[in-house]
Amino acid sequence: MKNIPLKTFFVLFLLISLFPVVAQHADPIKLDPNMTLVQPDSNGIVWLDPMKTGQFDLTGFEWIKKEGKYRRLPEHPRWEIPSSVDGLANHTAGGQVRFRTDSRKILVKVELLMVSNMYHMPPTGQSGFDLYIGDHGDQRYYKTTRFEPDSIRYVAELYASDKKKMHAFTINFPLYNGVTALQIGLEQGARLEAPEPFRFPGKFVIYGTSITQGGCVARPGMAYSNILSRKLDACFVNLGFSGSGKGEPALAHLIDQIPDVSFIILDYEANAGETIRENLGPFVDILREKNPETPILIMSKIHYARQAKEYRKTYKNYIALRDFQRDFVKERRKKGDAHIWFLDGSQVLGEDFDECAVDGVHPTDLGSYRIAGAMLEKIEQIMTEEKKSK
Repeated sequence: MKNIPLKTFFVLFLLISLFPVVAQHADPIKLDPNMTLVQPDSNGIVWLDPMKTGQFDLTGFEWIKKEGKYRRLPEHPRWEIPSSVDGLANHTAGGQVRFRTDSRKILVKVELLMVSNMYHMPPTGQSGFDLYIGDHGDQRYYKTTRFEPDSIRYVAELYASDKKKMHAFTINFPLYNGVTALQIGLEQGARLEAPEPFRFPGKFVIYGTSITQGGCVARPGMAYSNILSRKLDACFVNLGFSGSGKGEPALAHLIDQIPDVSFIILDYEANAGETIRENLGPFVDILREKNPETPILIMSKIHYARQAKEYRKTYKNYIALRDFQRDFVKERRKKGDAHIWFLDGSQVLGEDFDECAVDGVHPTDLGSYRIAGAMLEKIEQIMTEEKKSK
């Protein structure tokens, strides 16, 4: 050591001491090209506004033609709604844009209402778009937008191919953010056509809670309303409002304003709690004013993970509300409403229900997929029975 100058010694010591720290803080985004954020090449791209281009089919926004906004409820409804519902109506959960094109590239240029800010939901689910290819119940996932989590504006590539071939595309909107502007970029000279109509006529309307809205899946296509839309090849209107799906009469009146409703799903016990005993009857009565023979499916609350350990403490209250909804449906059917149905939410996640949540409550993609699977089975059963009765 005596032959090494003191200054050189300290430099060597510093490098050696820092090396483990550098090694321990390797950046996976720089190491994996599939995680890298790269500004997409927009040369030769023509930008189109889905609201102003007739070939694009926008669904999930029932008042968009009148108001020109990506919003799930009217901006000034006839019936007073809670301020929380009014704010959440700007979140674009369940919104879709469908089209056909032979463009070799598809990009999106996005302006959001706010930055991504949820601790238990990835920005890709809260603020991202994802893309599916195919139609008629044969859609396959392709890609999700890549962007900085603190962005309110971004440009992202959703599709790239070497071949110029006509395909059907569906782009799903963010679940927990608003979209103030959207442009879709296609290759200059590409053909653009309207999509094929949905296989099922009419609209499926789901009213519910944060779980219905899509909390807290990893990307928009995994919200259970979007899964069902793909599986059934049907138009879905997602009216899930985080913490705010409490069964107010105003929401039933607004559902009645939606034209061509062919199926209604109520999944709001998780927010309503005990008040569902008082408001479920009036809510259904209002729906029946405009939809006297429309199938209505009522699903009780799914299991939360904490019930795996506290099952005995929570079981009685949980089962009591489940049984109330089941008995409500039985009573309505006895009185002549043959178009109301019940799904036991305690069964939809399976015996390992505690593995299906990100925070003990809100489903992961696994949980959402299981909810969709149980609903799909029930919906198909209902539609078969309804067809027989006609």
